[in-house]
Amino acid sequence: MDTAKDPFLGRKIRGYRLEELRNRGNMTVTYHARTRELWLVPELFITIFLLPQALPHSTRRNFQTRFEREGEQLVTFRHAHLFPLYGYGVQEGIFYHIHPMFSGETLAQRLKQQRQWTPHEVLTILNPIADLLDFIHEQGRAYHYLNSSNVLLLNKADVKLIDLGTIAMLRLRGLEESATQTTMYEHLKNVAGNYLSPPEYLAPEIVRGAEGDPRSDVYSLGVMLFELLSGAPPFTGSSYLEVARKHITEPLPSLHEIAPAIPVALELVVNHALHRDPERRFQTARELVTAYTHVLNERLYTPKQVGIAQRIEKIRELAGPAIPPPVSLPAPQPQEQKVVSSNLGQSAISTDMTAPKPRENRLTRASLQQPERVEPASQSFPDVVSDPNETFLLAWRSEPQGPSVPGSIPIRSPKP
Repeated sequence: MDTAKDPFLGRKIRGYRLEELRNRGNMTVTYHARTRELWLVPELFITIFLLPQALPHSTRRNFQTRFEREGEQLVTFRHAHLFPLYGYGVQEGIFYHIHPMFSGETLAQRLKQQRQWTPHEVLTILNPIADLLDFIHEQGRAYHYLNSSNVLLLNKADVKLIDLGTIAMLRLRGLEESATQTTMYEHLKNVAGNYLSPPEYLAPEIVRGAEGDPRSDVYSLGVMLFELLSGAPPFTGSSYLEVARKHITEPLPSLHEIAPAIPVALELVVNHALHRDPERRFQTARELVTAYTHVLNERLYTPKQVGIAQRIEKIRELAGPAIPPPVSLPAPQPQEQKVVSSNLGQSAISTDMTAPKPRENRLTRASLQQPERVEPASQSFPDVVSDPNETFLLAWRSEPQGPSVPGSIPIRSPKP
């Protein structure tokens, strides 16, 4: 491409000459740039933001404020799986980002060749992206518009996330002086009037107009997980708005029916990440990876909110005949406790090995005036349930074994 068709080729930015167009996006173009300055990195990539010429002056001014605020934060982020931002700036009205060079392909490009991945292959993508998302969320940010085009697969089997903040930076919302909205989905458009990102990965709350948060990224990661395992995202259509609406109106298709080799337990994990209610999703990306890994390790996962009886029943349904129903345990027998007057300063402990006798009511007036205290049973249970019998036993052991009396010594049942 010559300079007659591309006004940026041959131009210098920050001492670098733009020599080759490497990628053209919706509102960005990326160039391979070189310099002869010995104190600079010889080669790198420079991305230029293409703002409409007809953009109102107030909107452009607001964009520059957002651009500088976002760049100031993003340039400080460093993570093993984040493609770093080396620098940013505005030169003669041109907004630009500076990145290191890379060689590889995006996950979207790879999916065209390898449409369906095995569950274990998926972990090579899921693990690094989840680590990075948790890091971003800890910084008080969210990606908002994560999709397979933002995942970069390098030649050395390394995975990095690119374009952090780029799509959100270009959105029209928050830049206009007036809050007028001409269409229902105006919040999904950028400053050029185009839609921001592929609709297949949009979280339902973002489609409805909410700002989105880390749980929105969990949803987008769940869509990516669904696509990797089945070969296609859960919702597709002929238009942007048709696909976007399906996230809030259509029931989630069954992953197991699309890909029968995928275990039902793994489908439940994916469905939990794709719940329409953010409160009922995995709250972090790491929780999603942990549940996914448990299933691959043949450990059945259930969320914390499910009661112990429901947990056991769900595990039995998922595991089938491999796990027998829980065995009813005998109720604990009454334990004999003999208490003498506190005035005597003595206590009698029964060592009778025969059947326990009814408790003797030999309390003093002083002890009767003291209220009985019963310690509450612990209601915490393990997040991962692998043996229903063991969990049932833990629940039974946590129940109170009868009221305690001040001044008494509990009697342990004799061992058989």
